Amino acid sequence: MPTSRQRPTVRQLEYVVAVADHLSFSAAADVCGVSQPALSTQVREVEQRLGLSLFERGRGGVSVPDHAVAVIDAARRAIRAVDDVADAAVDLQGELVGPVRIGIIPTMAPYLLPTLVRELRRRHPRAEPVLTEERTDDLVRRIELGELDLGLLAAPVPSDSLSSVPVAVDEFHLALGEDHPYAGEGSLPSGVLAGLPVLLLEDGHCLRDQAMDVCATAGASTDGAIQGTSLTTLCQMVSAGGGVTLLPASALEVEARPGSGLVTRPLRDPRPSRTVVLSWRDRSPLAAMYAAFGDAIAPALQAACPTT
Repeated sequence: MPTSRQRPTVRQLEYVVAVADHLSFSAAADVCGVSQPALSTQVREVEQRLGLSLFERGRGGVSVPDHAVAVIDAARRAIRAVDDVADAAVDLQGELVGPVRIGIIPTMAPYLLPTLVRELRRRHPRAEPVLTEERTDDLVRRIELGELDLGLLAAPVPSDSLSSVPVAVDEFHLALGEDHPYAGEGSLPSGVLAGLPVLLLEDGHCLRDQAMDVCATAGASTDGAIQGTSLTTLCQMVSAGGGVTLLPASALEVEARPGSGLVTRPLRDPRPSRTVVLSWRDRSPLAAMYAAFGDAIAPALQAACPTT
């Protein structure tokens, strides 16, 4: 068994993780609030203690070799375990205090984040939200590693180690250009999608998969569909006459506001939607508090996803 002299300190592990996150010793030093020479010395000491090179240093910058990935992931978990000690004490106080690291997927961030932050500050005034926008797979991984405390994403959550509570049902609406033949209609049957060119988000967005499921149910083909990098991009393409897209109700106020060039129509038979959930590590000492927080904020988040 390694002796205590061979074990890196928590602070040294934080330096290692910072370098891995930023792929830069100078940027890591800025984030950690130390000089670059001091941080570099501590990282080299960790490598000596472990008998393993954690970073490849070259003129092209810093990279993490494959053999070091597992070690750096273990460092993240170790830091999280130390944080759990403080979290256990926070749980006894019944209030979230200090940094609360929250991740949210890009198709929710511009529309639901203000409500989430407002509710956190109202219910836990001493909490300090630290916000990150990530795609689902990256967000889930960072929660599992303890880099994030909470995540706002769409069900189903692709992880067996996270717990979740539903906080809203976000219905999909059909977004059309103002001069589209269906622009003057009321609600539309989902089957109309079968005859329309539906624009999709690019691979990696869970909303893309959900939209494809809706199209499949309606008998619409998505083969060769034009792709966009964000909902805002898709809406601009629709307003320019490039097709139609599916827009969550939470995004209507921002993306389909007056003057946007868009008209939106609710769909029916069936009425498609996504379920918004708040997720956390199921082994977190604050799991019960996170669950209670999710239940408490659900009415406000549902109000931000208006139903028809």
